[in-house]
Amino acid sequence: MTDQASAGVPGQFVPWEGRFSGRVVLVTGAAGGLGADAVRRLAKEGATVVATDLVKPRTPQAALSLDLDVADPQAWQAAAHSIREAYGRLDGALFCHGIQGPEYAVQDVPAAGWKKTLEINLDGCFYGLQVVLPLMKQANYGRIVMLSSIAGREGNENMSAYAVSKAGMITLAKAVAKETARFGITINCIAPSMFNTRLLEDLSPERNAALLARVPMKRVGEPQEFSALALWLLSPEASYMTGQVLDLSGGRNTA
Repeated sequence: MTDQASAGVPGQFVPWEGRFSGRVVLVTGAAGGLGADAVRRLAKEGATVVATDLVKPRTPQAALSLDLDVADPQAWQAAAHSIREAYGRLDGALFCHGIQGPEYAVQDVPAAGWKKTLEINLDGCFYGLQVVLPLMKQANYGRIVMLSSIAGREGNENMSAYAVSKAGMITLAKAVAKETARFGITINCIAPSMFNTRLLEDLSPERNAALLARVPMKRVGEPQEFSALALWLLSPEASYMTGQVLDLSGGRNTA
């Protein structure tokens, strides 16, 4: 890697105290990686955070922690019921769940791996939208942010399942944003490149090196950099942005 000082390594970002006071925000994939950092910052900024993961996350900053299999529509219904019973409202949702999926040339991708990747990454967002939108419509307000990927904008070789799932997520957001704009609900995607999370461990060293070579900053992103953008999109200030995908890529451009 290059000199990190010249590559823009972030310092400590200062939370915006009270920005989410009175707001209830759901975070999936909250047990680690980008979701865990977002939970911490949301709580610091006054949000009532509902943290979910496949196994109930042990997140002291969350007001409510739930186990949630995002690929199971009934589990989503149960989570929505718990939120409705506890708070009677939902103001924001940050979908941070996801898996890397199989890393093979397309002819060698196992059918089970393809199916599982799309079920978690894409179907998990579809089922989530089906249950969180009614909670938001009743208040004519909502902010939804979904974790896509730069791979969903341009594709990554030998990662077809992952790229397709993330591209589908972008199109899902654009379509549903048009359906919900009149209800004061915004839906946007963030498309990161490489970030310092456990998902990097699921890639081969060769794949990591090849992907990093395409990032002009020559470093991976840090979770706090993701949280800074995600929280703005979840905030009342992001009132006129919907159906968009924002690259968070260290300068990597789609081609």
